[in-house]
Amino acid sequence: MGVPVNLKDTLIVTRFDYRNLVRSAPGVIFLVVYLFVVVQLGAISIDLIPFSAGEPSPMCKLPEGAAPTKVKDKIQRSLPPFSNVSPEAWRFLECERPVVMSVFFLIALFVVPFLVLLLSFNQVAGYLHRKSIRYILPKTGRLELYLGLFLSNLKFFTVVSGAVTVAVTLGWLIVGRDIAFGTVMIFSARIFIALWLSAVPLIAFMSMMAAMVGKPTGTFFLGVGFYLAVDIIGGLMTRQTEYAKVFFYVLPLEVKYWFAYPSLGHFLGAAVLMVCYTAAYLAIGWAFLRRRNV
Repeated sequence: MGVPVNLKDTLIVTRFDYRNLVRSAPGVIFLVVYLFVVVQLGAISIDLIPFSAGEPSPMCKLPEGAAPTKVKDKIQRSLPPFSNVSPEAWRFLECERPVVMSVFFLIALFVVPFLVLLLSFNQVAGYLHRKSIRYILPKTGRLELYLGLFLSNLKFFTVVSGAVTVAVTLGWLIVGRDIAFGTVMIFSARIFIALWLSAVPLIAFMSMMAAMVGKPTGTFFLGVGFYLAVDIIGGLMTRQTEYAKVFFYVLPLEVKYWFAYPSLGHFLGAAVLMVCYTAAYLAIGWAFLRRRNV
């Protein structure tokens, strides 16, 4: 980013803001909403337990390229169609992994980004809006403050998401007794890593928005509005032409579904792109913050 970073100051900001975030309204609301969403996802996935027992679905015997419909139809009755999920991914999730966990994974990929936007809108914007940044800058640099706030939000999401993943995994082990222990543990780890990697660039995206707007409320509405606009407009445009799918790549909307593919190449490719998104958003945000008159 063109400026040397004082790692010690950055970590001090991270620890300080993390303690505040745990007690703050955005942190508490995020925790409550996250737990509520997880309970709802658990109810939807447990409702599909009968689909995971006994013989494999007849749809799994279809030729390559044909998408199984059992899981897909169930999800589409609960949430908008997952048009970005390929037939290859549908087949992998229904036929090669426990259906209960697959449903949870796929819907979580759709829902968790909105929760991350809810959590991370009040980063540097709060300090800019209250003008309290003037009293902080003599003690630490702008870059250390900017990165420290980003890391505190990432740490909070990691702790909450990790704890919830452990609880959900225990639930799968208890309820899905027909599912092998190793399968549950490995797939749970994959789900956690995928959701974590999907969240990191969105926290950086809200860091960028906060530096650009300078007000928490404006950051929230602009960030969420832009995310929805890209998703909705991109969906409408792709109905007209396949080339419009490029519009989705302004945000990691398309890339996050790569984590649902069976191949390791897709997973690693998505992980690399998530890192690139994160670096790009942080760099743009820092460019705005560096030039701000505070």
